Amino acid sequence: MGNPASLDRLVLDHLPAVLRFATRLTGDADRGEDLVQESLLRAVRRWASFRGEADFRTWLFRIVINVFRDRMRAAAAPTLSIQEDQVEMVDSASAGPPAAAIALELERLIAQEVSRLPPRQREVLVLIAFEGMSANEVAEVVGISVDNVHSTLSGARARLRLRLAHYIGSVEK
Repeated sequence: MGNPASLDRLVLDHLPAVLRFATRLTGDADRGEDLVQESLLRAVRRWASFRGEADFRTWLFRIVINVFRDRMRAAAAPTLSIQEDQVEMVDSASAGPPAAAIALELERLIAQEVSRLPPRQREVLVLIAFEGMSANEVAEVVGISVDNVHSTLSGARARLRLRLAHYIGSVEK
């Protein structure tokens, strides 16, 4: 697999997903880009050792997670801020102004709370909820068992439900 042209093609094919993932992990577009840049440097250095036993996407996401974890260990505070324009879950063109404003505020609160999750819970939640990976894929990327993926995801969802109960309850009324 050590062909540099192959690496270039594979990176270009996966770059949008990797950038989305890194941005969601860090909660900030600039930090996400920095994370991707460092991850790509590691990928280039380790390309000769890639044997193709794992899917390239899994291998690359695993590198992003490792860089993210290294940075989290080095950082003083594991809670990261979220940019207001990070996530848009409602099509504001089809919703009326009041509904769009409420949905946008809820999206910001959810993104902020996702950024406050412990790193492993954040990794698992983002990979499943935003990247659409299966539990088996997440287990391989994160380096845990499938049962641990389900347990971690359940814990992340419970934390979010608890932290957002006040807001979600007021939206449902």
